Amino acid sequence: MKNTIPAAILFFTLLFLGNFGFAQEKYRVVIMTDMTHDDGNSLIRYLYYAPYFDTEAIIVTQQLPDFNFDQNGPWEKVNSILDAYHKEFPHLSKHDPDFPRYEYLQSITKKGRGALPIIWLTNERKFAAEIAGRYVESEWGEIRFHDWIGDGLNPNGEPKDSEGSEFLIKVFEKEDDRPIFVQMWGGPITFVQALYRFQEKHGPEKFKQLLSKLHVFGILLQDITFDFLIDLDKVQALKCTNMGTVTSTFEGERAEVGWLLHDGGHFWKYLRVMEQAEVNGHGPMSELYDHGGEGDSPAFLYLLSGVLGLNDPLYPTQGSWGSRFQPMGKDFPNGYYHTCGLDRMELERWIPEAKNSFLNRLQYSLKAPNEVNHEPVVIVNGKRDNKPLVLSGIPGNSFILDASASFDPDGDDLVFHWFFYPEASSYRGTFQISDTTSNSLQIEIPKDLSDQEIHLILEVKDNGTPGLVGYKRVILKSQ
Repeated sequence: MKNTIPAAILFFTLLFLGNFGFAQEKYRVVIMTDMTHDDGNSLIRYLYYAPYFDTEAIIVTQQLPDFNFDQNGPWEKVNSILDAYHKEFPHLSKHDPDFPRYEYLQSITKKGRGALPIIWLTNERKFAAEIAGRYVESEWGEIRFHDWIGDGLNPNGEPKDSEGSEFLIKVFEKEDDRPIFVQMWGGPITFVQALYRFQEKHGPEKFKQLLSKLHVFGILLQDITFDFLIDLDKVQALKCTNMGTVTSTFEGERAEVGWLLHDGGHFWKYLRVMEQAEVNGHGPMSELYDHGGEGDSPAFLYLLSGVLGLNDPLYPTQGSWGSRFQPMGKDFPNGYYHTCGLDRMELERWIPEAKNSFLNRLQYSLKAPNEVNHEPVVIVNGKRDNKPLVLSGIPGNSFILDASASFDPDGDDLVFHWFFYPEASSYRGTFQISDTTSNSLQIEIPKDLSDQEIHLILEVKDNGTPGLVGYKRVILKSQ
């Protein structure tokens, strides 16, 4: 990497434009976590990218069999990570002043309540085995939705409300029209209780308005309270993910959120992407990273690749660092998507770039802003934002795609790679790119494009260490 830009100039450039070279609207994020063996690693990774998100809540709820309702392991784990972040904050904030303060993260981290079994063990009633080097024994009785959601006490003798559910209601009540990206690293029980209370407090019309803003990303459907959002019997009938012998126990009208993404198994690839030894040694947070993997990271990598320009998170079929999704079908709401039937390649294809990005972020804990690599700024036809460039033309006519204004903030050399993304396109004909490595090219709208779309991706990679990428998606339509 050629460090040709003085540190002060680089810092103020990033201050006003953001690390990706343009001002951008942040995604609102709520994290629901059980802080089981891999959640801690995902949270560590997430915090290195915290400037790009408006993190509005981190809700920690125990989940069986890992932790019972009266065990503080998950709470202690999340606080140990936040304490490590606190130690690193002075150095991290030199790279980006938008790293949230420790005190803020503390204020939005709340305890949930429930401790339901992970969904495929629901009817097993007990568990005894080793989990992440810890021998665990758990037992539970029959699990029914209405015993855990609503008024009164749950079977553990605790109120169904919690500081977590009450805090989520305040998040829901904010006057903010942006979607809320709810990441289900664990079960949704505390989230569902908050929805129940919000509807009770504000009535059906405001509840409907809230639901339309909710974008729920489920790493599996981890406990039976997902039944409030999606019919578990219909999901079982798809036979595409392990749900054990669970059946629907919800009685009433389900809540239809604006988007629901169900990763039925692609996320397993993230259990072995990063080696513990690669991460350790980069400051206090990195020392807490263990061998448990990062099964929940695709939920926010889906958003991170949106920041980089690869995808618009409101369109799950586009493909992202968090995989690609397809509609669940006629038995489900229009905004419900899953990975079932899609090859895991849809996630794997982006792993090298996502890994390099994290390896580079770890350097933020040790080095000055002018000593680390930064993503190229991708500009196509004068557009330097992270939104897809949509071009409509008459079939048979040509477009020029000019990315020659793209640049690297560190002065690194750039390599351009254009490619047709057939899996994300509705066009099923042959589409060829004449020069895939040029910084500009001419493309022709196919005469048989009709009402279909062609998705092209420009990946711009620098020659820094490690090499980083920026993207521009171009969507071709016919007039």
